[in-house]
Amino acid sequence: MSTSSNTQQQMYEAYASSYTIFLKNWQANRKLALEMLKKHFQGSLSQQTEVSILSVGPGPGEFDKQVIYFLKQYVGEGQTLKYVLVEPNHIHRQMFEATMQSADVSTVHFEMHPKTIEEFQTNEQFDCIHYTHSIYHMPGQERQLILESLNLLKDGGVLLITLDTEEAVIFTLIAKYAEVVGNEQYWQEGSSQMMESKKLSEIIDDIGLSYKFETYPEYLDVSACFEQNSEEGRVLMDFLFQANLRDAPAELNQQLLSLVDKVAVEQNDRKMLYLPAGTFVIPKQ
Repeated sequence: MSTSSNTQQQMYEAYASSYTIFLKNWQANRKLALEMLKKHFQGSLSQQTEVSILSVGPGPGEFDKQVIYFLKQYVGEGQTLKYVLVEPNHIHRQMFEATMQSADVSTVHFEMHPKTIEEFQTNEQFDCIHYTHSIYHMPGQERQLILESLNLLKDGGVLLITLDTEEAVIFTLIAKYAEVVGNEQYWQEGSSQMMESKKLSEIIDDIGLSYKFETYPEYLDVSACFEQNSEEGRVLMDFLFQANLRDAPAELNQQLLSLVDKVAVEQNDRKMLYLPAGTFVIPKQ
């Protein structure tokens, strides 16, 4: 394995570790996205011999499990449910397999591709393609990915994209971090690449696509950040500021903690960050 491959593997492992802590404390809401899917299909799935889904960057697969449970209500005997996933992170692939092994999904045909969506090629067509909090990882590729995804949809198919809205305070924290460490130029250059729902809607509007869009509240419990010597809190701080703060001066860590405290809200004696999300439903056009 090359040095660059080793480095990539280590990055995937570090991200998977921190993302696990993030997921543990994230109060995600997936019901609305599933309801939007339900309204789109309106019973049309029963007419398919094979119902096929493409999940891009599913991570550990918790939302995918919900999608499968949802679809199994509408897929009857004689129909095949095929679930294709594209996930470059080897740790997340292992976690996805574990998630599905613990669920009642034995009748689902899975196909796993250990690569990025940019590398993925197929002649298949899908009833649904979804990017659930994954499109952040393809900066600058959003327009092309949307167009390519629409081409991969069957007639009546749908592209589902879920991501944070511009009101999510994590964007504020990252900007403040750049200001505190004197790297505002980096933030100004990088922020143009940080995708949120308003920016994505501008891309979709520019292409000229019709779509439905709904927003809903989500929160992240950051109480552990305020617990002394909490490993979970340290991981969350790194995730919030997209930085490695372990070797940072104590003064800087305290300053950043104060920033988190300012944007946090109290809920049931817990400190919560407001991270609202939005879901786009873009039909085949």
